[in-house]
Amino acid sequence: MTKLKMVLLLIIYCCSAALVFAQVKPPSISQMGTPEDTISKNRKEMLEYTSRIEENKVNRDTTYLQIGGALRFNYINTNYEQGRSPLGTSLRNDFTLDTWRLNVNAESKGILMSFEYRFYPTFNTHFIQHGWFGYNLTNHTQVQLGVSQVPFGNLKYASHSWWFQTPYYVGLEDDYDMGIKIRHTSDRWEGALAYYLLAEPRGTSDPTYGPYSAARYSYDVVPVPGNNNVERNQFNARGAYNFSGTKVGASLQYGQIFNLVNNNVGHQTASAIHLEGNYGRFNLKAQYLHYNYNNVRNDAGELLNVVQMGAYGFGTYDVAANASMYVAGLSYSLPLNFGPVSDITFYNDYTYTRKNGQGQHNSGTYSFANTQQNVIGALVSAGKIYTYIDWAAGKNHPWLTEYFGGSALGAGIGIDPSKPVSSTNLPNQNSRWNSRFNINIGYYF
Repeated sequence: MTKLKMVLLLIIYCCSAALVFAQVKPPSISQMGTPEDTISKNRKEMLEYTSRIEENKVNRDTTYLQIGGALRFNYINTNYEQGRSPLGTSLRNDFTLDTWRLNVNAESKGILMSFEYRFYPTFNTHFIQHGWFGYNLTNHTQVQLGVSQVPFGNLKYASHSWWFQTPYYVGLEDDYDMGIKIRHTSDRWEGALAYYLLAEPRGTSDPTYGPYSAARYSYDVVPVPGNNNVERNQFNARGAYNFSGTKVGASLQYGQIFNLVNNNVGHQTASAIHLEGNYGRFNLKAQYLHYNYNNVRNDAGELLNVVQMGAYGFGTYDVAANASMYVAGLSYSLPLNFGPVSDITFYNDYTYTRKNGQGQHNSGTYSFANTQQNVIGALVSAGKIYTYIDWAAGKNHPWLTEYFGGSALGAGIGIDPSKPVSSTNLPNQNSRWNSRFNINIGYYF
């Protein structure tokens, strides 16, 4: 299927869904502020502690300090290449302490501060998620300095689930870097410009799980032996327009990929068109994005058709240097009055990743195997406890395989999935769907 056909299909999907939901009588702009109409969006923002600190209201006399955090547990049950595992099998059929985190938001004499630090005991790692100083220049314009969310694609997320969409796993959803950002909002328009000197600073991890460079929240190009590349000098621009409950926008990104050994300077570009709409209790998110890494080389000076990315202190993996992603997600919020349960939000998120890379083998070249991901699930809200119940399925996905990482998002998983892709173990163009049932229970305060 050509890129043009895929874009047309995505546009038809979005327009068709919007027409269907229009029969539900889309709310007016004033109605969009009601809890019932925006409950799924508000729940997701609450989970990540998006506070009034980003509402851009100028009040030089305000002084406050907010301390919060979360404690989360996680149950997983996988069905990968080797089938299911007995209860108690680590990271296969297991119940773990997923995360605990600390949040601090503050303001004094007009200076803002927002900070979050996370601990992941399962992987023996901890790191900063975000941390910035800010100042509201006007009621609509704010500047942030430090580790902030990169303005790219649908914000705050391109997903509804705990699992994220595939762009997250290549550093293009909920990404955080170190630099300066200015954001502007109005009734109809929102925009942001940013310059990031470097990726966010790494935290601390256990080297038995992966390299220290992977101790971070969001996925970045990280240095590994023989391939010591880092991100630097990244520029971002994003704009979106709101009309009748629908937000349509576009994003651009450019950055350098610098090799610390031979000083080679490669380039990364990314662009996206994105849509988010609230139609009664439905929420629709759709996005098309394309990214490309150009002239990125390893320490020996060889041109690369994959880059190494890592996060969570849990190893690194190949990511195709050139790919397009077609992203769509739909949710439905059902308000309830059942004991402490106030809402259940049902959702389905899907991403198709079309890779443009090729590799060499004895008789010529082979094409990279494409990646797919689908997550169906529900978010149950009960007081301060939020529970994600997800069934995530994927083909050529680095987190949905018996053999973590590897070439899943690069060339693809090999015909023999236990071995690296090579001239004698080509990517399996018909690889199986692996799946993982996941329940994440968190108390947020």
